[in-house]
Amino acid sequence: MNVKNKLVFKSLAIILMVVSLIACTTMAQEESAPGVLQGVYTAEQAQRGSDTFKDICRNCHIPRDFRSIFKQSENTVAIINDYYGLISITMPQDSPGSLSEETYLDVIAYFMSLNGLAAADAAQ
Repeated sequence: MNVKNKLVFKSLAIILMVVSLIACTTMAQEESAPGVLQGVYTAEQAQRGSDTFKDICRNCHIPRDFRSIFKQSENTVAIINDYYGLISITMPQDSPGSLSEETYLDVIAYFMSLNGLAAADAAQ
């Protein structure tokens, strides 16, 4: 991919992220964060996400960088949605969007566990 195409791709990703942020912020005002705080992922999903992180993401990232990304507030749902949208179209860096939806969700579950959001007994 040449430099011009990379810039176009990065610009598109930023635009999509901003649009998603605006839409999700509006939706988050209508939704309640306690649903997230009560658990929307399972421990098994978080473990699969941890395994994926170690196998793929760890080449460029460290878990510590994701420990304070989800603030427990009324905007938690929007922030989680934004992260899913961002990583699902831009990661892994050498092959953006190449993982399955389930794998991206597992990584988000891992991030949620790093942030102290409680796991549910079963997937929601």
